[in-house]
Amino acid sequence: MAATSHRASTTVEAKVTSKGQVTLPSELRRRLGIHSGSRIRFNIPAAGPVQLERVAYDLEDLWRMADEGGRPEGAMSFQKMDEAKARRQW
Repeated sequence: MAATSHRASTTVEAKVTSKGQVTLPSELRRRLGIHSGSRIRFNIPAAGPVQLERVAYDLEDLWRMADEGGRPEGAMSFQKMDEAKARRQW
C-alpha cells in the first residue's frame, strides 16, 4: 500500500483479496473516523468518481429518511436498538 501526498489531497492504494475484501488504509480510517464495526457507504454515480463516507445517522437523518421512505418491512428489535445505541449509529 502506497501513499502519495499532494498539496490538497492524499492518494492511498489498497489491494483487493480474492474474496473482494479491501483493508482500508489507516490514513483513510483515521480521517473518516472509521473503526471496527463502523459502516461505510459508497455513492456510485452514473459518471465520475465513486465516493466513500462513514455512515453515522443522527436524529435529523432519521427524520429525513422517515419523510422520504415508506413503511419499513419489519420493526427493529430491542436488541438491535441497543446494539445501534452502543455503536451510536441508528
